[in-house]
Amino acid sequence: MSANPSAHVYEIIIGSTPENVWRALTDGEVTQKYYFNTRVESDWTVGSDFRHYDREGGLSSEGKVLAVEPLSHLKTTFEPKWIPSDGNEPSTVDWDLKPLNSSTLLKLTHANIDDATFAEAEMHVGWIYIISSMKSLLETSKALPSIYS
Repeated sequence: MSANPSAHVYEIIIGSTPENVWRALTDGEVTQKYYFNTRVESDWTVGSDFRHYDREGGLSSEGKVLAVEPLSHLKTTFEPKWIPSDGNEPSTVDWDLKPLNSSTLLKLTHANIDDATFAEAEMHVGWIYIISSMKSLLETSKALPSIYS
């Protein structure tokens, strides 16, 4: 674990069901539409690996599945491959879904990461983009345009 670990929390209400939000998190066909053009691959069982691949097949991020409660909670380790590893324990990402009538409250918590690494990897704006683009995709069938050239 980092010397000064932090947790970064983001919440958004998505006008879609927990089933659709869960599929958006776990289905590679959907993630490549809103998650920086990366396709997630995993069998989503505890202890399994997950990986995000870019369109050229390069590894963008990876980790281990730590907890799965379909339609409500997913926890993984998170190792971004666009920055060098610091040799510390990987950070964790929790995705929590809560139904709100016909909408879903999505809470993303990225924990056990030091602020310097978080800033260096531009994760703050990255996570905001990912959940905002997912929301746009699920509500309008169109993800946001890329924020990076």
